[in-house]
Amino acid sequence: MNNINKALSLTLAAIVSMPTLAANINTDDFSFGGRVEARGALTDSDFNDKSRVRFGGQGKHEINEALTAVGKFEYEFTQEKKDDGSSNGGDTSVANNLRYAYVGVETAHGTLTYGTQDNAVTYLTNFTDVAEVYSGYTNEEFSASGDRSEDTVLYSVVKGDLTFNASANLQENAQGGGAMVAYKLLPSVEVSAGYAATETAVGDTDSSDVYMLGARYTNAGVLVSGLVQKGSVNNEDFNAVDAFASYGFGENKVSVSYNYLQFDGDDQGQDVNFVAFEYGRYIGDVAAYAGYKIALGSDISADRKNDVNADEFIVGARYSF
Repeated sequence: MNNINKALSLTLAAIVSMPTLAANINTDDFSFGGRVEARGALTDSDFNDKSRVRFGGQGKHEINEALTAVGKFEYEFTQEKKDDGSSNGGDTSVANNLRYAYVGVETAHGTLTYGTQDNAVTYLTNFTDVAEVYSGYTNEEFSASGDRSEDTVLYSVVKGDLTFNASANLQENAQGGGAMVAYKLLPSVEVSAGYAATETAVGDTDSSDVYMLGARYTNAGVLVSGLVQKGSVNNEDFNAVDAFASYGFGENKVSVSYNYLQFDGDDQGQDVNFVAFEYGRYIGDVAAYAGYKIALGSDISADRKNDVNADEFIVGARYSF
């Protein structure tokens, strides 16, 4: 199956690339961009450098009046400290992450793409995943519900106030998919529902799935959104709630976010429970921000993955190009 997926990816890439290469590329067809972001976090009195660089490109090429080829790629580079027990704490290496790499076609009946890209429910989880740092911690438990996934087919269509997405994950060790529908009740109010499921590993018959409901309100500089999730991972049930609110005035924005994820089992290692406050200043392509996360759970140790259950202060600056 993995070889078939890779063959499908290469074939689709070749098909949509040939007409693009045959014509002159102009700024309307293809663009490069990225960001350089310096970030430092103080977590339980421990300092961590969380700086990153992103670089990518995307483009379109009209094959004919009914068919347009589309493609996108994006890399992220971060610093990774390796602790070798020495007095200086070890060497620093660069870790890279392929965030997007997909190709596809766009028609009047929707867009179909294949590669590393968003899942169907990403449109819904992005209702609340809009903070500079402290949001989007509750939907990454398995492949189909995460922000992005490899070897993914995504179909998306927008008809007036209605948006529909469907995706299939074709990885050998994470097969599954999802669907999402969103509707704008008013220009300022949108509601959405979604479902995602994944077979988490080779030979693992325990499927993981999640149901999602979300809503958001936008008006001038005000954004208020919420996301509720209920599902199971490897036969262990979980509940999750995300909430986000922000107010933008001039070149400034203040926000508050709440992330809650709880499993029914005795192991609290996967649980998330915190509230965070952020302030950002935005001047053209330059942004500076600061945030403070307050852990609300019983375990506030900084030892767990992503330091989710620890109080943390972060400050950062970003230049986008």
